[in-house]
Amino acid sequence: MTILAASHPATNQVIFNILEPRVQAGARIFDFGAGQGHMCQRLGELAKSRGVVAGDCLVAGEITPEFFQYADVHCAKLSVDSVIPFMEEEFDVVYAIEVFEHTRRPYDFLDEAFRVLKPNGLLVFSVPNVMHILSRLQILFQGFGEMFDAPSKRIENAGRICGHIMPLNYSYFEYGLSVSGFTEICTYTDRRKCSSFLLSLFLYPALYAGSLLRDRKLRKYDKQVWRENRKVVYKMNSLEMLSARSCIVSAIKPSSEFRLRSERDRYDGVELSETLVTT
Repeated sequence: MTILAASHPATNQVIFNILEPRVQAGARIFDFGAGQGHMCQRLGELAKSRGVVAGDCLVAGEITPEFFQYADVHCAKLSVDSVIPFMEEEFDVVYAIEVFEHTRRPYDFLDEAFRVLKPNGLLVFSVPNVMHILSRLQILFQGFGEMFDAPSKRIENAGRICGHIMPLNYSYFEYGLSVSGFTEICTYTDRRKCSSFLLSLFLYPALYAGSLLRDRKLRKYDKQVWRENRKVVYKMNSLEMLSARSCIVSAIKPSSEFRLRSERDRYDGVELSETLVTT
């Protein structure tokens, strides 16, 4: 029996393609917010075709594990506080498909994912893209972006669209990932919304001018903040961000040696800045 997916087929396919090379003997993969188990089943069957026991490779987590349907994989019970109930450096991969928009503490989850991932481990997640051009217009005229309607306070609605309570865009995920310690942050497109893409092409000169203006204002405001965010400023008005249905992101937990080197470089940079200020 094929387990039905709660998220869009195009989103699932992109994430499957990202995860597929990591499904191998000895790997440990955690599905955070596994739902009924659609992606776990796909990865589990792939593992079996490679001679790997699905239950040895995959672990699922869900607030309501009684609804998880893939019997070959254990589903741990999760709490609503974004805690991952496993030891440090236990997994090679952590992924979460269409989960963040339902949680009140997405930044805590990023810290938790970093904690349980091994060095060079991979984090992958997807959320609805609240920044495509039609969603921006919907915010302007209606006050709510696409896939982020008026939120319900009833717990039984947590899994519905009215349970989407965290309309963060890519810039805030890039911030959260960087603060948690992740590197090599990448984005992927699942499906371009045709109407958004055409409208973005029509408006692109004005949108690019807006990015230039934001870049100039940010540089005038604080050059260090500008250096941190310059790529993100232009990313927010890229054709990818203006037209994609979902925001799919991956990031790597760097090795200990890389983290030590980065900390040293950051310290040296701060020390140099302070020296320039005082001279």
